[in-house]
Amino acid sequence: MIDEDLSSNFEQIAECLRALAHPTRIWILEELGKGKRCVNDLSEITGTSQANVSQHLGLLKDRGWVTREKKAVYVYYSLSDQGISETLREVYKIIHCFR
Repeated sequence: MIDEDLSSNFEQIAECLRALAHPTRIWILEELGKGKRCVNDLSEITGTSQANVSQHLGLLKDRGWVTREKKAVYVYYSLSDQGISETLREVYKIIHCFR
């Protein structure tokens, strides 16, 4: 039988992976790893509507992966922890090994 705490950890891992399960969200995280960006910048970079980028950012913010900072009329987003970029790089390495 699986330990209840371990089972809870599996659920948390699955939730995190579901949040990463969209190419646009991964692209957004990759771009935010380079520095702060506003929705307009991310929309242009990804070729996705501002409304769609905002929805993705909302989900990432709810997960605690991005933070927002308002300056004048603009809202800038950034990674809440640089470890997110490092983790994405490790995922890329793992995926590349199996190609």
